[in-house]
Parts: sequence; C-alpha cells; structure tokens
Amino acid sequence: MTKFQALTVVTVIATVVMIAVGSTVRATGSGLGCPDWPLCYGGIFPPLEFAAIIEWVHRFIATVISVLVALELVGAFMMRREDSALLELNLLSVALLIFQAVLGGVTVLTGNAPWTVFAHLAAALTFLAVITMIAALAFLGPRRTRIDTPERAAFLRTAAKTMTIMAIVLAIGAYTVATNAGFGCTSWPGCPEGQIPFASGERLQHIHWLHRFTVAAGFGVVAWLFLHIREMRNVGPMLRRGGHSLIGLYGLQIIIGGLNPLSGFAQSARVAHLAVAASIWVVMILMWFAGRYSPRAEATDTPDSGTSRTSRRAHGARA
Repeated sequence: MTKFQALTVVTVIATVVMIAVGSTVRATGSGLGCPDWPLCYGGIFPPLEFAAIIEWVHRFIATVISVLVALELVGAFMMRREDSALLELNLLSVALLIFQAVLGGVTVLTGNAPWTVFAHLAAALTFLAVITMIAALAFLGPRRTRIDTPERAAFLRTAAKTMTIMAIVLAIGAYTVATNAGFGCTSWPGCPEGQIPFASGERLQHIHWLHRFTVAAGFGVVAWLFLHIREMRNVGPMLRRGGHSLIGLYGLQIIIGGLNPLSGFAQSARVAHLAVAASIWVVMILMWFAGRYSPRAEATDTPDSGTSRTSRRAHGARA
C-alpha cells in the first residue's frame, strides 16, 4: 500500500466515523451544544459541558477530514496527475466538503430545522461516495483496464439498479432521521401507533412505514445482487468478498433497525444504525469499481465470452 492509497483509506474511515459521531450528536440532543458557528460559545475550545463537547468533537473530526482531503488533492496532483478521473473526483470532494461545512453552519444557525438536518446528512453520504470512489481509483491505479465481457456488463447493470435503490433507501432514511419519524413507532415489526401502514396513525407513522418498506425493498435488491454474484463464473475474490460483506451488513442493519424501538431508542442502537448504513454505501461503491475495472494493464481472456477482452483505459475511468 502506497502512502497515497493509505491516505485515501484513512479519509474514508474518518468520514464514516464523522457520520457516526454526527449521529451521536443527534441521538444525545447535542446539535445545539455549540449555539454559534464556526466557534463554540465564542471560543476555539468548548466549555466543559457534555453537549458542547460532543458537538465540538464532531466539528473537530470534520476539520481533520478537511486536512486529509487537502492532502489527497495535493497527492493527486503530485503523483497521479495523468489520472484525470482521480483529479476530477478530488476537486469535487473539496467542493462537497465546503458545501457540507456551510450546511453544518446553517443547521446550527437555524436551530436544527428538519430540512437542514436532511440536507446535511444527504450531503455527508454524497461526500462519502466521492471519497470512496477516490480510494477505489487509487488502488486500481492509472493503468486500470475496463473489463468488457458480457458477464461483467450484466453484473454492472444489476449493481447500478441496486445502487439506485440503495440511494433511495438512504435518502428516505435521512428524511426519517431529520423529521424524528424514527420515534413514530415504538415497536417492531409492528407499529402500535399506526397498525395499518399508511391508513392509520399520523404523518410520523406514515414516514416510518415508508422507511421500513423501502428497507425491505433494499434487502430484495441486495439479495438479487448477491445471487447474481454467486452465479458468475469469473467473479474474482474482491467481488465475492464484497457480496458476502454486503448481504451480512444489510442483515445486521435490519436487526439494528428493529433494536431501535425495542431498546427504547438507545443511543448506541441509533448511532450503529447510521454507521452501518454508511458502511453499506461504501461496500456498494467498491463492489461497482471492482466489477468494472482490473488494475492490470495487460488484456486477459475470460471464459464467459470465448474471445472476450479487456479494453485498455490508461488515462482515466471513462464509462
């Protein structure tokens, strides 16, 4: 692992940690622990109060990530200048980071308005997607080749549909968090407050049921992708591991989702729910890149296409 590759891995891990800490801020009601921005009670360091410290730690991790992203951009220009896709993604990550920081400030200054909480979390997941792509390209290298076989083309179509559904699941999950609709049902799998989905209960119960149904749909497409990988003849170890990780994480996510109401919405369950969701998103993106590209520059033959080929892409990752 090169220093640049290690840097991209650390940035992805730090972002997942930041999302988890952000969930801790939400779960502990510390969103206004520092009522001003970018300072905390007018100072660089927070007062010795629990809510202020939690919010300050969240901001501190965001600052560390800003440094890591800046180092990634410098590293890309110095060591991977010939890789246009990597450079473009690094520039995009800087823009998203600035946008995310502004949203964080708006969230505080508007008193945690639901639309700002939703936008802040959605932007964080988008940023996570971009830096995960950077990490994938860093490991594949500038001389990566696109695998042009019928089997991989079919996999990519299935993976793209799965990622689209997952993006919708994450968006609705973020909206559920922003509106506090997660508290709308105090049991699982049933909902005493709205026993008949979308027919009984109030607005919060409707949002909660929508989240549960989209999660169920997400499990269906994840299982579909997993079975697709199992049927592939030339799957490779990375895709195989990714498939097992994805189905395992999604199953764990459903269990944690059920534990939220069953545990009385314990802080640990709420934080774990968002952290695992972010991890699922990372695995999905890495699987797509593992299915599309090979780090080897030389063409190889694959059994599923007879005289199939890998087309060389030496200077980018054009679709």
